[in-house]
Amino acid sequence: MRRELTLKKSVEFEGKGLHSGHTSRIILKPAPEGTGLVFISKSGAVNQFIPYSVESVVDTRNNISISNGRALVKTVEHLVSALYALHIDNCIIECFSNEIPILDGSANEFVRKIMEAGRVEQTRNREEFRIINPIWATLDDKYIVALPYNGLKCCYTISFPNSPIGTQTYTNVITSETFIENLASARTFGFLEDLENYQKNGLVLGVSIDNVNVYSRKENKAINSPRYNDEPVRHKMLDLIGSLALLNFDIKGFIIAYKGGHTLDVMFTRKVINIYNGINQLYTERPYRVDASFYIHTGSSDIEKMPS
Repeated sequence: MRRELTLKKSVEFEGKGLHSGHTSRIILKPAPEGTGLVFISKSGAVNQFIPYSVESVVDTRNNISISNGRALVKTVEHLVSALYALHIDNCIIECFSNEIPILDGSANEFVRKIMEAGRVEQTRNREEFRIINPIWATLDDKYIVALPYNGLKCCYTISFPNSPIGTQTYTNVITSETFIENLASARTFGFLEDLENYQKNGLVLGVSIDNVNVYSRKENKAINSPRYNDEPVRHKMLDLIGSLALLNFDIKGFIIAYKGGHTLDVMFTRKVINIYNGINQLYTERPYRVDASFYIHTGSSDIEKMPS
């Protein structure tokens, strides 16, 4: 059990939007305990508040987009991945356009500036959920499954046959330190041959050699130098953590993903939240003292609730 954290001071980022190609600026601000991650769209006449929750997710094609029905913010996944991995539980994200800047295509710059700004411990305990029975989500031949583990551990496999990426698997225990060292610098990736089709559909208009790890199927090679031999699968794990940020609690388990992506990641997270809601309803019917040391655990439960 840990305490909730927020930023010590505000942090600003500016850069190009990956899909819009327009200049984008955001400001991250400290927030009171219990706030969660809340985006404020300031691009219109009236500020629009969009909590980062599964109910706000409106698009998972090539990015995670969120909306409150009146305003939209796209490509949030790298930012929220950094916030979740660094345990920034409460944060206001002011957005002056409808897309988060892509920066270098990774979470590295977000991590660097957040750590420079510093983190502040708050008084409220951060809730935890521990997997005790398998939870899974599937989509065609893809799947994500969570198994019991005392911590957060991820194993991710991707498969791009007939390409220089091929099949890659990466496994690591996820802590703030391992995220900074092994995942934060992994860039989003794509194939040169897909670029024209994406741009015809209004996507990746801000792409460049400086913000994407580019591969060519035709030439069977990376166009720009990978930062790791398995950079694509590490980036997919970074994206998965961005979906876990939709949870308003820490999760303890061993998460195994095979050929996932934003859509499946969010499906899995939604299933975890549905289980959380069921357990939480039972939990509130059985009050406990603050210093209690019991778990809620029924035979059919997939998660056990850790007292806060």
